[in-house]
Amino acid sequence: MMFLEIVIISLFLVLTSCRTIAGQPRIKNAEIIPPELSPGSSAVIQVVVKDKHHVVRKVEGVVKEDPRIKLKLRDDGMEPDKKANDGIWVLKVDVPTEAVPGKFTLEVDAYNKDGMSVKIRDKGEVFPLHLEIPIIIK
Repeated sequence: MMFLEIVIISLFLVLTSCRTIAGQPRIKNAEIIPPELSPGSSAVIQVVVKDKHHVVRKVEGVVKEDPRIKLKLRDDGMEPDKKANDGIWVLKVDVPTEAVPGKFTLEVDAYNKDGMSVKIRDKGEVFPLHLEIPIIIK
């Protein structure tokens, strides 16, 4: 009887773990449109989040080289977002006219309802749901 209980518990843990990992949020796609910017131009940042259990409540970006300003993406159906709560987070941004040409990095992070970074599991380790998008200013 003890052996059977261990097998059942082990099977339960394996199955629930698989479902949890498979159902965890992930960033499916992220881009800046257009991909190359110039001073004074506008762009749309778009991050597509697959989130079966609606864990992600906020998506924010920060330019790694100048983290003073947080870019708060929206999924509320207000322009430029096309449909509320569809997992497509967007924000229209204007490139400052004094922006210097170069390559930069936009760091994107997802947060839960408590404002905490959403954590995901990968190969037994836990990481924040995070992605970096290259920014090119010509």
